[in-house]
Amino acid sequence: MHSRKMFGVVGVLVIAISLSISACSTEPSGTGTLQLILVDKPAPIEGIEAIDIVFSFISVHASADADSGNAGWIIVMDDQTSEEDRTFNLLEYVNGTSAILGEAELEEGHYTQLRIGIQSASITINGTTSDLTIPSGSKSGLKLTGGFNIDPSVITELTIDFDAGESVRENPPGSGRYKLQPTIRMIETILSGTISGTVTPDTLRTLITAFEAGTTTVVTSTYSDTLTGEYVLQALLEGTYDLEAAAGGFDPATEAGVSVVAGQDNPDHDFTLTESSGGGGGLQ
Repeated sequence: MHSRKMFGVVGVLVIAISLSISACSTEPSGTGTLQLILVDKPAPIEGIEAIDIVFSFISVHASADADSGNAGWIIVMDDQTSEEDRTFNLLEYVNGTSAILGEAELEEGHYTQLRIGIQSASITINGTTSDLTIPSGSKSGLKLTGGFNIDPSVITELTIDFDAGESVRENPPGSGRYKLQPTIRMIETILSGTISGTVTPDTLRTLITAFEAGTTTVVTSTYSDTLTGEYVLQALLEGTYDLEAAAGGFDPATEAGVSVVAGQDNPDHDFTLTESSGGGGGLQ
């Protein structure tokens, strides 16, 4: 079972993927645990039911300049793992739900590169499933750099935010054919926090968006739960954000200057939406 529900600080993608190594030397060295977690942003495609990604491998390296053929790569997932356990429906990992891709012990130190291979992908719209076209680079390995530290006896969590809305595009528009151009953020969890709250009416499919404070730059977004009205915005770096809640037929609601502290959830950012007098407005 891939997913688990989580509220508060992003914890164990997305998606958690963990990587680990054990190392020997003449001097005893400490090891720590790396977990890699998968989460996703919504994909605003009408009638979409699933985006299934089959990963082929995940590996980590201490050098940002290392090519895939260089020595020093530590394999965390490969095709010896069953295809079922390497397949993830991105649409399941929103609003506080994540998936664990792996977990392992790594020698303490600084790591600078993660490489993720994608074997295949498909999209399901209104009950019809079709393959997604994948660029060759996705199969040979997507290189994610940014760096993270492993400290002795400490769990370090990396959140992989696989942005389905930006990654899946109709090509050409109106053709009904889609391609995958992966757009992925990698966030060290101990540097990030979350914002949570509720939306009223709770039955609405409301899109909550976090913007960089004072700008129109979208950082992340999620849909509220249509049973409870609850939402969680995940993997936000420490800082200040502006929020917007929008649903079709309702006037958008906003809140400015919401702060995020690393390792904490900022709760109770609740929105009450009112019906638009013109019957329009908002987002679907």
